[in-house]
Amino acid sequence: MKILLADDDKIERTALRELIGEQPNLEIIEVENGQAALDALCDGLNPDLCIFDIRMPHVDGLELLRRMRRDPLLRGLKVVMTSATRDRETILNLAKLQIAGYLLKPYDSIKSRAILQPLLAAAMAANPQLASRNLLAKTALIVDDDDIARSTLESMIRQETGWESIAAKDGNEALTRLQQGLRPDLAIIDLIMPEMDGVSFVSRVREDPHLRSLKIAVTSASHDREKIVALANLGVRTFLPKPFEQSKVTSLLRPASTTETAVEAADSHK
Repeated sequence: MKILLADDDKIERTALRELIGEQPNLEIIEVENGQAALDALCDGLNPDLCIFDIRMPHVDGLELLRRMRRDPLLRGLKVVMTSATRDRETILNLAKLQIAGYLLKPYDSIKSRAILQPLLAAAMAANPQLASRNLLAKTALIVDDDDIARSTLESMIRQETGWESIAAKDGNEALTRLQQGLRPDLAIIDLIMPEMDGVSFVSRVREDPHLRSLKIAVTSASHDREKIVALANLGVRTFLPKPFEQSKVTSLLRPASTTETAVEAADSHK
């Protein structure tokens, strides 16, 4: 599945990428202006969805859309427009050009996903290889050197609606994938691992300005208060005990989670 994303603001493009999420079989082609988008389309690019900012240099989003609608080879492409404007006349003009959706900046994750969800679902339904994927599902990164624990937690997460999982066998592998662009909604880190334990992993993440806001939960069969307090000082206050229980996993993944904090867990197991 291909998405053509045109926006001259790199930060806004990154925000939209994170909103859509990293998914297998999904390619996002980024360009910085409307002329570059038009060139790519005229050169044969056939995206499943186009997402264009209204205000761009050279050729703006509105003019780009007008040209596409005049071209018999491009007029059928689905286009979502993005902008910070709430101008009624502009939005009405876009509606006349049969846009598939309008995303208001700054992006609200819930509202934006509600607009993108049916469009991506329709594209997936047309492609059997993607039909089983939910491109807007939230992703949990599981980091654990124990194969059984990893598989067990993956299985439990798959039972939760709207969640998928990605696994890494140790902290080094997980850190590499994050540095390469993976942006999960939650990372679940084993406390005790070889080479790079949970505390070391979180320390590295918090030192990286691109990763420091990552939501992290720690998991372990032991209750090493010193390490758990160290993690709490690094902003990790959620503890998922082993052996895993589905109810605990459910609480962890729900927005209004009632999962106990890491320090509270440590205190309760003194």
